[in-house]
Amino acid sequence: MPKIVDHPARRREISAIAATLIAEGGMEVATIREIAHRSGYSKGVIEHYFNGKAELISGALDWVNQGYASRAAQATFGLSGLAALRKRIEAILPLNRAVTNEWKVRLVFWSTAAIETELRTQQAERFENAVEFYASDIRVAIEQGDIAAGSAAKPLAHRLFASTIGLSTTALYSPSLSSKLYFRDEIDHLIHRLILGL
Repeated sequence: MPKIVDHPARRREISAIAATLIAEGGMEVATIREIAHRSGYSKGVIEHYFNGKAELISGALDWVNQGYASRAAQATFGLSGLAALRKRIEAILPLNRAVTNEWKVRLVFWSTAAIETELRTQQAERFENAVEFYASDIRVAIEQGDIAAGSAAKPLAHRLFASTIGLSTTALYSPSLSSKLYFRDEIDHLIHRLILGL
């Protein structure tokens, strides 16, 4: 009887290994050969799931983003408005090695997407989806009276999302900008601006 293969699970497994390798040394390290070595699968199996490096890095990005989505869902469970938004922001910041590695994968993908049209289109969709989660929390905060009435949620969400990207990426280069105290103060500042509708 032929062995039943869970293809989505296998793809996730390969994506996780690719993400680890990318975080360790970039795409130069995350070769099909090395992924096959780490996974125990043949190169042919890897190439069955990923047609080239662009698909492989996209799979790695999806894997780290799923990790963030799960973490954010758990952190915001039972919360709404600004309380949920604060936890959502905290969940994306590189406060530990695992999340720092997620950001390394994002930066590698973004640099590739900047010059490859198909990946750029995919990333634009990912950005919009992420912004919508922020906007949803902001809309609730406006309804609850915690953010100035008449504020436009989507532009505020775009601004906030761009700020969290900036906080996260600069922290990768400067240890002084990656402490929990620094991040807490920056989140307080961002939330305060939101309350004012800025």
